[in-house]
Amino acid sequence: MRLRTIIVALLPLVAACANGADTLPGPDPADSTAVEDSLHFLRPALTAPPLADRVVSFWAVQGQRRELRLMYRPAPGAVDSVEFARLRVDDRSLVNRPDGTPIAPGDSILITISMVDTLHLITEFQPAGLVFATARPARLWLKYGEADPDLNRDGVVNAADSVLVLALKIWKQENLGDPWQLLPSVVNLVELEVEADIPGFTRYAVSY
Repeated sequence: MRLRTIIVALLPLVAACANGADTLPGPDPADSTAVEDSLHFLRPALTAPPLADRVVSFWAVQGQRRELRLMYRPAPGAVDSVEFARLRVDDRSLVNRPDGTPIAPGDSILITISMVDTLHLITEFQPAGLVFATARPARLWLKYGEADPDLNRDGVVNAADSVLVLALKIWKQENLGDPWQLLPSVVNLVELEVEADIPGFTRYAVSY
């Protein structure tokens, strides 16, 4: 049983939480921090296809909306591949280069996404220090459809894991070994993804 198969079971839970009937696990405040050992990162499912590439890059241009995707290889018997990560940089997102110099209209900068930890599905974005506009930050989507559906790791996939899907958040870590910081995140049960605005580049992962 995979995470994509429990959407129907989640819908009543979504309604209940919206009515205040349930309290989801995990921290809620946007400024929450946590040490790495206290977080429960997504793990790839045993049936998950490998990534097509562990490192992908594109040129973001001031004045243009562009997107970059980190993709899985097609699953056996499938024609199309699916996303793991998608980054959108809007036409007015770029502000300053890592050295602090402004990015003028028409200027470009090379952006790279790397999968740096395949066991915990941790990604790293470069160049570190790139600054996005506060009013028009970049947008990040991380998919959980190919993740292990046994989120609480008790050996069975049941309603407890369904509740934990709703508690998934995107977390960032500025430097290896630093505490992780919680980002305001949205779970999309239809697209099987967690999304958040990001103010700059560092390490990102989904956890509860």
